[in-house]
Amino acid sequence: MTLENIQKKEEVQAIIDRLESKLNKHAFQTIAKEQEDLLQDVKLKIVEKAYEMLEEEPLGFFDFVEKEIFKREIVL
Repeated sequence: MTLENIQKKEEVQAIIDRLESKLNKHAFQTIAKEQEDLLQDVKLKIVEKAYEMLEEEPLGFFDFVEKEIFKREIVL
């Protein structure tokens, strides 16, 4: 495992750790048999999205400006 992958894994774990109490709080509002499945499904979605976001390259300054101008032209 590369250093970059280890860092990503730690970042994703930190996100899950920070959300753990809220996830448990909401999971306890469901049927007892489904709580564990719900927690596992939500954590899986968090992991998928977190890795997806970590892989994305941020927009450069000029790309951002172009995107914002284009967005405003469509709204007008």
